[in-house]
Amino acid sequence: MGLNIILLVVLVLAIIGSIAGWLNTRTILKELADIKRELRIKDVRKPSVFDNDLDKD
Repeated sequence: MGLNIILLVVLVLAIIGSIAGWLNTRTILKELADIKRELRIKDVRKPSVFDNDLDKD
């Protein structure tokens, strides 16, 4: 019983940590986009294998 509670707490903390990391990454990407726009830096993308995948319909 005690082990189940510990595992549940660890799982909840892991989920909270992953959401916090996702939000932090999203904030950083927004700030970088703002900086690039202010400095008039063009968005250059390298072609990727995933750009031409067959799942696009």
